[in-house]
Amino acid sequence: MFYLCSIGSNLDPAQHVSQAVGQLLARFGRLRLSSVIQTKPVGMQSRHDFLNCLFVVQSELSATQLKAEFVTMELTHGRDRNHPLCKVADRPLDIDILACDERDDFASARVDAYLGDLLAEMYREGHIDAGKVMLSLPGSKVFAKQVFGHAPVELSQPETPPLPGNTQPELTARQTTIRHH
Repeated sequence: MFYLCSIGSNLDPAQHVSQAVGQLLARFGRLRLSSVIQTKPVGMQSRHDFLNCLFVVQSELSATQLKAEFVTMELTHGRDRNHPLCKVADRPLDIDILACDERDDFASARVDAYLGDLLAEMYREGHIDAGKVMLSLPGSKVFAKQVFGHAPVELSQPETPPLPGNTQPELTARQTTIRHH
């Protein structure tokens, strides 16, 4: 199953979005990622702008299982999902499933207005001129920095066995492939 998902963060957003992309790549081995844009908060009062992006991941997990993994990630990044105003409070990380399908074709998916240009950029050759933010993958060396955020990209890792005692392969600049569209 293919899942169209969003990432948002307005507390240390560059750090949390970069780390989340790295974690998702390590977990799933391949991601299709939109540009990363800075947006004003929607539906909440905050002085902190968000960084937002879309991604597509293929997984055998059900939507419920995948959302549970995303919630675990949010919690490890410091989100307080027990707070009564969790939905309208500032957050280090928010990952949502927006749509799922047997095919990677979300061109006509319904997304919030502030994500519409990102979806068009990924599927309908749309173009975003303003508000893009460039980020780097965690663990990238300064001399070989792996960056994303200014255009849709496909991120992938070769299938390598995990290191002894590690359940996921290490994410390094040499292992990560970034294909810009």
